[in-house]
Amino acid sequence: MSTDTTVTDFFSNWEVYRAVIDNDCMEHSVIYPLVGEILAERDRPFSVLDLGCGDAAGTAPAMAGTRAARYVGVDSAAPALEFAAQTLQGSGLDVDLRVQDMLEMIASTDERFDVILAAFALHHFDTADKQDFLRLARDRLAPGGEVILVDVVRRDGETRPEYHTRYEQMVRTWPMDTAVQDRIVAHVTSFDFPEQVSTLEDWAPGLGYARVSEFYRGGSNTQAGWRLALT
Repeated sequence: MSTDTTVTDFFSNWEVYRAVIDNDCMEHSVIYPLVGEILAERDRPFSVLDLGCGDAAGTAPAMAGTRAARYVGVDSAAPALEFAAQTLQGSGLDVDLRVQDMLEMIASTDERFDVILAAFALHHFDTADKQDFLRLARDRLAPGGEVILVDVVRRDGETRPEYHTRYEQMVRTWPMDTAVQDRIVAHVTSFDFPEQVSTLEDWAPGLGYARVSEFYRGGSNTQAGWRLALT
């Protein structure tokens, strides 16, 4: 695939992504202020690793007014990081943006972070890769650190096809053109592999986390947020 085609595909998909965000279809306006409240609990300068960061449009305001000092944003799409650089300009943070697959990054680095954030990214992995990610994230936490996860979920007992049917019904209510809705449904059907909402809490002890707590549950039971810590 040529570079021009790759960039064209990115901006085509980015337009769909921005339509979802701008219409608050996935409740980002609720989720990221909650993330900001979590970050504000830290009373000394801290680092944030934001995996699948996109344009950092949610994370940047969540960090504002906190003791966040260093921000490492990782995304596989270089154009997204160009937007992130603009978003974070003037933030006062030590910013490090990396074009890299998030699983490869966390597997290859020996850095430690106070906060590791992965929002709406993990559902693209299969079950084994999700568990590998959580193990690797555990090992990349600084003392007193935590992992913050936000993702789409299946209801307990719901199959993946049932989830797809329910998600399509929800998408068809979103305020956007049918053609855009069609593209979202096609993406979800092909690339979304969400776990059941209780799965993360079931996994956590066996993956080395001493504490896991849910801090957010969407009204449609389609997305949720958790905090995972070692102590």
